[in-house]
Amino acid sequence: MALLTARCFALAAILSLVSPFCSGQDGGARLEYRVKAAFLFNFLKFVEWPAAANDSPWVIGVLGRDPFGEVLDETVRGKIVNGRKIEVRRYAKAGDVKDCNILFIGRGDYERAGIPLRAGLLTVGEVPGFLKSGGAINFYLEDNRVRFEIRVSVARAAGLHMSSQLLKLGSAL
Repeated sequence: MALLTARCFALAAILSLVSPFCSGQDGGARLEYRVKAAFLFNFLKFVEWPAAANDSPWVIGVLGRDPFGEVLDETVRGKIVNGRKIEVRRYAKAGDVKDCNILFIGRGDYERAGIPLRAGLLTVGEVPGFLKSGGAINFYLEDNRVRFEIRVSVARAAGLHMSSQLLKLGSAL
């Protein structure tokens, strides 16, 4: 029960980051990707993953153009989830994606690269239509806040199970 409470607290901490963005476009975009990076990190905690080697790191990948810059690396640096370190990898094309747990596919790359469907891979995007095209989680902005929607059937097809806390936080479809 203490673990569940700790997870709820971590999720609440994320919500505190989801505040209205700065008025400047540059500052707002940086904050938007800080919030998205925090969500990507916390998805590792709130998804039940297929069994993996205990010594293998969690991998958060970015396909194509990287809108995060160093923000994603900074967010996960030195952190451990369930006894496993976290790495960030960048991939030029979908065929390069290997040993990845979460794959972020940015605005310009999802149509060009497509959405890879693999067991144990959580695909996350940020464009309308991403879920209809086979993605599992899609970020969107609403009232200057980062929100996300979840396609539960796609996650289940990849062998992933979302926690009830994650499903309450996002919009499940």
